[in-house]
Amino acid sequence: MRIKLLYPFVFLLSVSPLIPESLSLYKYNEKYGLINEERKIREENKFTSFIESDDYLICCLRNVSPQFHAYNKNGNKEIDFDAIAVKLVTENIILISDFHDSYYYDLKKKEKIADDALYAGEIQVVFAYDTKDFEIRNPDGSVMKKNLRECGYRFSEGLMPIKDTDGKTGFINEKGNFVFECPIYGFYSIYDPKIHPLYDFEFSNGIVCVPESESSFALYTKDGRKLKTVRNSRTEQRKFTSGYMLISTVDKAQKQYAFLNYKGENAFNQFFSAAERFINEYAMVVVDGKDAVINTKGDVFFCADFVSE
Repeated sequence: MRIKLLYPFVFLLSVSPLIPESLSLYKYNEKYGLINEERKIREENKFTSFIESDDYLICCLRNVSPQFHAYNKNGNKEIDFDAIAVKLVTENIILISDFHDSYYYDLKKKEKIADDALYAGEIQVVFAYDTKDFEIRNPDGSVMKKNLRECGYRFSEGLMPIKDTDGKTGFINEKGNFVFECPIYGFYSIYDPKIHPLYDFEFSNGIVCVPESESSFALYTKDGRKLKTVRNSRTEQRKFTSGYMLISTVDKAQKQYAFLNYKGENAFNQFFSAAERFINEYAMVVVDGKDAVINTKGDVFFCADFVSE
């Protein structure tokens, strides 16, 4: 497939901070902005949405050209570009769509990627439309594991969750062997395994959160030791970030959010009416109806205070 670039990228030769900054998001008056570790505003609250990759924050400004702005997490804006839509595929690769075309783009390498090169040299998950099953293939194309009813879309810390044809669920290693079995709840309609993985949870610092039912999940170590079951709650992110997992209560009428540590404890002994996962030093929360950010120590700072400084 020949990929053409209809909307130009603008590569910025920005001046790097003398000391690299760690950027986080804040929200105020329904718009997003960027702050550093000291809550100094680096971009005012003007963005309408955002996407987070492993190493970048992509912020969107609708009805303004360029619409999308990619910042690395050291505080530098690297790329500006226009598009109809942008979707995160994996790590630092995004799918960019415009009126006439769509293509994959590697934010780190600053280059377009052909469809057939997207997962070249990597272990891949492939959906077989004839059998309605998944296969996991080695980088050389040989089949590691086949006839899987469900699986993750990539290995994390050397492990991937699967469900085989016998209904056995658990985690396999990169040789295709079961490391441990555990209950895994859930089935998601198949859209596109590359974009919408079935088992969308990963290890972080040796811990993973696995759904056990619609209203509970369990924490496991890499050797299969079950640390804890958390009930009446759901996870709101794929893996721990900055040492915390965002969860929500199952009561839709009065849904609340909290942050769990690696022990499965409510780290700050507090619930929020709205919250987002941690991005570097801070997470966005709502406290008493007011926009705020919380740091990794549990300190809450109202956005109105540092916006007005």
